[in-house]
Amino acid sequence: MTQPSPQRPDRRRVRTRAALLRAGQELFAARSVDGVSIDDIVGAADVAKGSFYNHFPDKDALARTLADEARRQVEALAAHMGAGVDDPAERVARALCGFTRQAAEQPEAARLGSRLFQGAAIPDLPMDRGVRADIQAGLQSGRFRGLSLEAGVLMAVGVVQIAVARALDTSASGPPSELARELGFGLLRGLGLDPPSAAAVSVSAADTVFGLPALPA
Repeated sequence: MTQPSPQRPDRRRVRTRAALLRAGQELFAARSVDGVSIDDIVGAADVAKGSFYNHFPDKDALARTLADEARRQVEALAAHMGAGVDDPAERVARALCGFTRQAAEQPEAARLGSRLFQGAAIPDLPMDRGVRADIQAGLQSGRFRGLSLEAGVLMAVGVVQIAVARALDTSASGPPSELARELGFGLLRGLGLDPPSAAAVSVSAADTVFGLPALPA
């Protein structure tokens, strides 16, 4: 019996959805979700307004779709930075360096994430599972000390947010690698490492991450 051939995707529909996602990414990176209208989105995408509702019920649904994709990229970047690294301090420092470099090299993606992840400092947020696991591993091994798991997660996430905001500031002086190294040193000291260890790890992480040929897009 002949099997029916799979239905081919409607190319025009695929192009329209891609245009709407791209327009949403550009607009939400520049303004808050409340500050963007559906008219703004379809205008930037150059599609009819009715086409928007064929893909999304409202602009919040578009924002959630973009946030889900941005969240996956954040998790993928953190995993990529820590791949093959056993030391939780090194993993935390490399993640900080990775997000700092991404903000400098891919500012639109970083701005979009900053606007869509307003609650990113919530310790139990699914997006923060990686850093939570690293802080927990550091505390259990004695690498980190003197603070609770929640405080450690909040500290790490907060320093990353500061690093990203500073890297996006075009008036900031100094290279992103220096910013990441200095903030990494401060973060590791706050997590309980002694000054020589914090300095060695932060320098190693910055040299490694900023020496990579490219980051995942």
